[in-house]
Amino acid sequence: MINSYRTLFKAVTLSLTLFLISATILHAQTFGDEPDFNEFREQLKNDYFSVGALLQTVGNFQPERTSGENGFSIGNARLQVYGEFDQGFGYQLQTNFTRSSPILDANVYYKFSPGFQIKTGLFKSPFSYEFLTGAAAIDFVNRSTVVNRLAPNREIGAQISGQTTDGILRYRLGAFNGNGFGANQNSDNNLLYVGRLEAQFHTDQQQSEDQITFGVNVSRETKEQTGFIGNHNGDQTLLGTDVRITQGDLFLGGEFIYSWLDSNIDYEQHNPFGYHATAGYFITPKTQLLARWDYFKNDDLLLTPNSETILAGLNIFPTQVSEIQLNYVIPTQRSIEYSQVLLNFQISI
Repeated sequence: MINSYRTLFKAVTLSLTLFLISATILHAQTFGDEPDFNEFREQLKNDYFSVGALLQTVGNFQPERTSGENGFSIGNARLQVYGEFDQGFGYQLQTNFTRSSPILDANVYYKFSPGFQIKTGLFKSPFSYEFLTGAAAIDFVNRSTVVNRLAPNREIGAQISGQTTDGILRYRLGAFNGNGFGANQNSDNNLLYVGRLEAQFHTDQQQSEDQITFGVNVSRETKEQTGFIGNHNGDQTLLGTDVRITQGDLFLGGEFIYSWLDSNIDYEQHNPFGYHATAGYFITPKTQLLARWDYFKNDDLLLTPNSETILAGLNIFPTQVSEIQLNYVIPTQRSIEYSQVLLNFQISI
């Protein structure tokens, strides 16, 4: 017990010391131009061919662990190329070398107009604001529990999307195999249908970042074999909603996802659900404090147990392409020995 508290205390103290030093330096420093990044952007980013990369090293420390070991890992090692040619034809190819199946995205699209675009191939199914946010830009080291457990993942299929002329309303509607991104063909004759409707309002015309984004998500699938939620077999319906409000240095966000799973095995309905409520504030232009309440109930169906946690976060942005994240995860239903410290160093270009 004493050794566990010492381990936790050392991890937290070291992480906070590093971050306080970094925050002090960043607060006192005035950032000017970044010539190396500007040159890279001029050479390797244009309309028809752009190169991007994401590198993340994650430290994971926990006095009492339910799985894994304390230490470091490569969270992401991504490389992507993307672009758009004449008359609205575009493409994206993205890999992650930390996976046994390295292809993340492989798709092409055609923009008929701002109101109608079609995309085919492998890409993120249109469900959940947090899931659709890129890995380099999420608020914490990991996405919320409910998004990780319930939201449909990358899928192979086709999608139509578009927006109104004023840009306020946006829609996405897709049909997919429903096998996840590790399979190349559908496992049965049924498809996964996913849709998202999003409204975005600017609250200050002078400040483009001051806005409210509200979204509604729905998905439906009947699986004769394993579906997108665990090992569930049967009808699977998800309904979700999310909101994000940004005003100056402050943002408030939240998401709720509820499921109706009609099992062909025990002929009962299961309803895993969850939500998160998140807040963040930039105490300096390069330093952000965050807090999150994260809740998930598995309804005795999924292998993952119920969870209820409080997260505290500190994000530091030394440059346009770099970020350091510190997360302290406190399980409300377990002792402090099961608290977790996550430390992420990343470069995203």
